[in-house]
Amino acid sequence: MGSTNGLVSPPGKRPLFSFGVISDVQFADIPDGHSFLGVPRYYRHSIHVLQRAVQKWNSHQNLNFVINFGDIVDGKCPPGQSLDAVKKVNNEFQKINGPVYHLIGNHCLYNLPRDKLLPLLRIPGLNGLAYYDFSPTPEYRIIVLDGYDISAIGWPQGHSKTLQALEFLEKEPKFR
Repeated sequence: MGSTNGLVSPPGKRPLFSFGVISDVQFADIPDGHSFLGVPRYYRHSIHVLQRAVQKWNSHQNLNFVINFGDIVDGKCPPGQSLDAVKKVNNEFQKINGPVYHLIGNHCLYNLPRDKLLPLLRIPGLNGLAYYDFSPTPEYRIIVLDGYDISAIGWPQGHSKTLQALEFLEKEPKFR
């Protein structure tokens, strides 16, 4: 397949970089059940899906990095198990032969506050913010956004980011 903009490597040429993507592992050490929308969920089995992905990524010799789009634990994870669940999933990510970059998701923040979550996932944001950038090659910069920067979850009660989110929700009821 060709490309008129020159961003796709011509046939026979190596790509500039390659990466793995995963999202919504949503592990919890609880019996199988259903999501809030009634979709069947296999909470404990999700770690095995991640393990297979890690195995597959590690079998690729030219993988530059893996990016996880968030929600490594499920919102139904019991509060007393949240830290252990995040550590268990993160241990699987640490088995990847190369760098792993994480985004945070709502389920992550239902389980742990930012000050605990970001160091565990080695998210280098400053002051509890989870946006950052990295360069897999000199020609490219990947920008990771923090979709929960201004949010009613993940920040301590009374935090300026929480108050800003609550004020917005008060003014915009369609987003509640």
